[in-house]
Amino acid sequence: MFLHRSSIFSIALLSAGFVLSAGIDDASAQAKGWASGAKAKAPTMLDLIPRMSSGQSYTERYGFSVDLEGGGHIGVDFTISNLGFGSGYGAAGVRVNVPGAKRYEFSEKMNRGKWSYATDRFFLDIANTSVESKGNDTFVVKHDGDVKFELEFKNTIPMWRPGDGEITVDGGYYKFNLISPRADVTGKVFVNGEWREVKAARGGYADHVATNIAPYDLAKRFSRFRHYNDDVFIIWREIQLEEKFGGETFTWVMVGYRDQIVFADANATIKFGNVRPDASTGYSVPHSLQVEGKNGHDTITLVMRGNKADKRDLLASYGRAARLVASAVSKPFQYTVKSQYTIQMSIKGTTANVAGKTHYTIDFVNP
Repeated sequence: MFLHRSSIFSIALLSAGFVLSAGIDDASAQAKGWASGAKAKAPTMLDLIPRMSSGQSYTERYGFSVDLEGGGHIGVDFTISNLGFGSGYGAAGVRVNVPGAKRYEFSEKMNRGKWSYATDRFFLDIANTSVESKGNDTFVVKHDGDVKFELEFKNTIPMWRPGDGEITVDGGYYKFNLISPRADVTGKVFVNGEWREVKAARGGYADHVATNIAPYDLAKRFSRFRHYNDDVFIIWREIQLEEKFGGETFTWVMVGYRDQIVFADANATIKFGNVRPDASTGYSVPHSLQVEGKNGHDTITLVMRGNKADKRDLLASYGRAARLVASAVSKPFQYTVKSQYTIQMSIKGTTANVAGKTHYTIDFVNP
């Protein structure tokens, strides 16, 4: 099964088809959002070292991606999880799409004794795919398969996290680290029998999620958006929790300009509109939304108006038996909504408007 970067569920549910119950079942549990704790410092390389918890629903995911100059894309996912049979398995997923070459996809899952990581620095080596930190803001990502590559991600913006970097419920956590908000990428790719030099100025991105709760136990919905418009980039994420955790919605938004973060709100608000029901799945899909953020006197308002939604069944690539069991605990569908957007910003006394075409993504877990 190919590990698709666009959804945390295709990763976190990799073995969930064999788990009928996992996580926390406390109807009185209340959650705390990104902005609830004391403001934390930016993450360091040590924060990226796997926690290697023994909890049944422990999962960590690291995703690296780059849009190459001249066209093409490379993405790599690393996953560590206890979901399913066994504990501490590692999985690597790779996709390479460069001009003039056939699209390459690779995925492999390995038992704990067959992959490695370092405890004194950030280093993972899973299925001939590795990532290693160099200094404070550089990562080297390698893959050795039918297609090979060596890429260096050098952050133009330091690592970052929203608020104190986590959502907590009784006995559980969901952590997020933005490893590379923007990164210069250089390296080489071996395709069609030859090495090619590749690069991307500020075209790299990477993030890290760590949790001890299965996604279908934690939330009803995970929404996200990331867009670059020349010097301006905008990122937001939203999670609607299950009713047993209060059913709250937690949203953060961040805006960058060139090589710095100029605005962030870990307690932003999101409103959905133009909701259209999908009778085939039972989900109601918003085709427009508005995100509002405030930080002191600075404010942003992002309006997105969708015109088309593409749907994907996130269990479609499972085998018949695994799909049957997994569907008993979750019904994950992903909707990618193509949209027009406008963002109005008032930051440090300066106002600006930016508009364009883009898309946002919603992963529904349970109706």
